[in-house]
Amino acid sequence: MNIIAHEQDDILKIIVQKIEKKDLKELENYIKKDYIKIEISFLNIQIIPKNLVLLLKENIHKIDIFTNELTLKTYLINLGFTLTFKDNYNNKPKKLNLQYIAIGGSAGSLSKFIEIIKNLPKSEVSIFIIMHQKADNKSILSNILQKYTSNYKVVEAKSDMRIEGNTIYTAPAGKHLIVTGNFIFLTDEVKRNFSRPSISTTFEALSNEYKNSFLAILVCGYGADGTDSLKLLNQNGSTILIEDPNECEAKAMLENAISTKLYDEVLSLDEIIKYIKFNLDDDFFEKKDIESFLEKIYIKYGYDYTGYNYNHIKRRIHLFYSNLKPKNFKEFEKIVLNNKSIFKDLFLNISVNITTFYRNPEVFKILRNEILPKLDSYLDIKIWCAGCSSGEEPYSIAIFLKELGLLDRSLIYATDLNEIILENAKNGLFSKENYNSFLKNYYKAGGNQSFSKYFNDYSNFVEIKEEIKDKILFFKHNLVLDSKLNEFQLIFCRNVIIYFDTKLKNKIFDLFKESLDSYGFLVLGESESLNNNDKYITIDEKYKIYKRKI
Repeated sequence: MNIIAHEQDDILKIIVQKIEKKDLKELENYIKKDYIKIEISFLNIQIIPKNLVLLLKENIHKIDIFTNELTLKTYLINLGFTLTFKDNYNNKPKKLNLQYIAIGGSAGSLSKFIEIIKNLPKSEVSIFIIMHQKADNKSILSNILQKYTSNYKVVEAKSDMRIEGNTIYTAPAGKHLIVTGNFIFLTDEVKRNFSRPSISTTFEALSNEYKNSFLAILVCGYGADGTDSLKLLNQNGSTILIEDPNECEAKAMLENAISTKLYDEVLSLDEIIKYIKFNLDDDFFEKKDIESFLEKIYIKYGYDYTGYNYNHIKRRIHLFYSNLKPKNFKEFEKIVLNNKSIFKDLFLNISVNITTFYRNPEVFKILRNEILPKLDSYLDIKIWCAGCSSGEEPYSIAIFLKELGLLDRSLIYATDLNEIILENAKNGLFSKENYNSFLKNYYKAGGNQSFSKYFNDYSNFVEIKEEIKDKILFFKHNLVLDSKLNEFQLIFCRNVIIYFDTKLKNKIFDLFKESLDSYGFLVLGESESLNNNDKYITIDEKYKIYKRKI
């Protein structure tokens, strides 16, 4: 039985263990019954169909939602829902699986940053420094900090910068720093807590991304920036350290944070340094363990990760390892290999799903003005978005095809290895907050019509309209193992192969050449390259646009 429902104290309690088409009508009947309060628990369900999301939205005034799946929790929260998360792995480990640190401060904080940085041992941890600075001043913070450490590379953060280990990132003046899908983005959104960059904004983004592998540290400063993020950090299982206010002249920021009682420790600066050192001195597994594990994954589940960048795989497994909290790597391996649901959770951690509408608008401006018009000579236009993630990229292309009068004779193949993210893409639902950034990118990319006409508005989220969806086929495809799909005039594969080794990249480039029309175009991500592959002609090296060599 997929759905179990019972009444208790005038509350209808529904447990949903699986969702098939026949179940949607049954759920709708339950939800539309005359109950003041309904509790719905989604157990081991990582994604729900669009029609159910809309039904929940319509009746949200009487529904409480529960889930034990982090993927579903994140999806629904992004769409503006409030829910309760029943964590399967609910206790923090005694020793942190520390991979990411953010240190925030204001007045008097520079000396604190320096003291921490110069005492850190070399490690693969990524560190973020958020210091309040005047927007009209050119930041030299990264240059200052680099003088105090040879163990880490120190850089000022830039948009679309991929996060690397053994690196310290400083937030530039006048920009909010957020992280999604292991990439940095800088935004010009309004000031938060009178600050930009805001400590709270960066803390929340990192906590949502890295959960209990993230350590947040507050040092000296005035105001209350950081305080309003602590509740979310606590819910995500992130660790929060606050410097002892007695060590600071500017102590209001610390006192405000302490007043919430939502922190792990109040420590002196020396104790904070010792705490970090203790938690950096750990490695759960060796390279041979991971290699053996990946081979067993392939045999058991048919997913081949052996060609992925080793450091990327290691960091992603580290993130998940701390959730399960096994006694050792052998127990971790046994848990994943004997529980397909847990394997899927791990798979979602390894698969990188970073995307947005018109990401890198300059690329889409060239696409709109120079490449898509050249496809007008074809009776049937076929485009392949390989590694499409949650669908923003194929939807972006479809909208431009519509505006150029080409959509009716076009078909976009949108593929990904991740079946859960593909279901998200098919739903075509996006948060209103994200929509606002989509809108900006659309106009920067050369869009000149009303972007809103392509969406249905549901107040907290939007839905891409069916006329756009109908021209996109979303389905699973493995770039490593699967063969040619069709012959295409354009292939988009952006920020996917960056995680593959050279041998695997060349194999995929051969697949793309085989899949392209004689005059077809290939577009890669701006951090990717063809590795001197002689089967393509370079059209634009800066924006990674190539053409198949005949």
